[in-house]
Amino acid sequence: MQGSQNNSNQGGQGGGQNRRRRYRGPNRGGQGGQQSRNNAENRNFQQQSGNRGGRRNGRVLTTNQVLVKYDNLLEQHLITRRKYYEYFNRVDERQLIRLEKNFFDSIEHLRRFENNLEPWQREALEKRKTERYKLDLTYSGNRGLDPVEVAKVEVTDDQIEDPHFKDSQKEAFEEYKDDIEESEGTYEDYLKLKGLN
Repeated sequence: MQGSQNNSNQGGQGGGQNRRRRYRGPNRGGQGGQQSRNNAENRNFQQQSGNRGGRRNGRVLTTNQVLVKYDNLLEQHLITRRKYYEYFNRVDERQLIRLEKNFFDSIEHLRRFENNLEPWQREALEKRKTERYKLDLTYSGNRGLDPVEVAKVEVTDDQIEDPHFKDSQKEAFEEYKDDIEESEGTYEDYLKLKGLN
C-alpha cells in the first residue's frame, strides 16, 4: 500500500522527477538541433585537442593523476569492447550502431589522451605499463636460458609429429606399407565386400 502511494506521489515517473529536459532549439531536434549538437561537439573536440599534457583546469596532471586517468579510460574502453562483442548478434541495427560508436569513441579517447601527454608523463605511463605486464621468466630461469635470445631449433622431418595422426592410423600405415596394389572397383563391389548388399 505504501509503495503504491509513493508511485502516485511521484506522478508515475518511476523516480525520475529530478531529470531536466534538454533545450533543442526552435526546430525540436530538426536541422537547428543537429547544428547546435555539431557546434557543441566541435567545442568539446577543440577543448580536448588543445588539452596538452593532460591539463585539468589549466593544471598539468601529476604522474599519479595520469596513471589514474589512463586506467579509467582503459577500463571504459574494455567495458565498451566487451559490450560490443557480446551483443553483436543479439541486438537490432540501431543498437549495434550505438555500441560500435561507443567502442570506437573509447579507443579514440584513450589514444588522444596518450598523444596529448608531455614526454615525462608518457615516460611514466610507459614505465608503469611495462611493469604491469611483466614477462613470465619461470621456464627460462629454471633451464638457464636467455629470455631475450631467439633459440635456434634444429628439427629433422622424421622428428615432426602430426598431432592429428592417430595411433590406429599409425598401426594401419605400418601394416599396409608393403601393399602397392592399387584399389579398383565400384561402390557395388564395396557393398558386396562389406556384406551390405
